[in-house]
Amino acid sequence: MINAVLVGCGAMSKAWLDAIRQIDGLAIVGLVDLDADRARARAQEYDLTDSVIGSNLDAVLDQTKPQAVFDVVVPAARREVALSAFAHNCHLLTEKPLADSRENARAIVEAARRAGRIHAVVQN
Repeated sequence: MINAVLVGCGAMSKAWLDAIRQIDGLAIVGLVDLDADRARARAQEYDLTDSVIGSNLDAVLDQTKPQAVFDVVVPAARREVALSAFAHNCHLLTEKPLADSRENARAIVEAARRAGRIHAVVQN
């Protein structure tokens, strides 16, 4: 079983969670959003109420210890999510675009390389 945390519970998270439901051997163990109520609502909608819900990514990663993070936040927040994921030894799958600037994109790629983690960018 691969355990993952989904970060960002806005509209795009629905497409991700719909796809994740179809993958055997993958479990969402945490949902993170700046608005914890939105994360709780998404957890209820997708029957993920056993998942850890929170607004602090580091705290949820510390508690759940997942192998992967799914990043569905706005591009301006992607660098922060990536650095946290790699600091917690997680692989990272990011919604496109990679980042909001070349500087942030380079920082993310370099952090993945240094951590020895897999990082990919996809479109839902």
